[in-house]
Amino acid sequence: MEALKTFAAATNNELFDAEYKGGEWMVEAVETAETIEQFIESSARWSERSAMKRGVIAGFPFVAWKQVQAVKGQPRRSMSVVDLGSARFAIDTDLTNFV
Repeated sequence: MEALKTFAAATNNELFDAEYKGGEWMVEAVETAETIEQFIESSARWSERSAMKRGVIAGFPFVAWKQVQAVKGQPRRSMSVVDLGSARFAIDTDLTNFV
């Protein structure tokens, strides 16, 4: 997917490396059918979340939280959802660190 390669280059291959093992995420990432807006709606029901931030990397919109906890008892972590056009990914990092 060309969009993922563009995203990888814009984040210095720190999150996804298209050359490593034929394309590999360097952080936990899950492809999702949910839109960014659906993630925002879902976040209202999470146990804990920091303020949401919006941004754009290489033309791809994203939302990011410095810290989330979807359900009590789960570890707190950073989370972002990036829309690459034909695919969206939820990743365990705060993308605001790359803009």
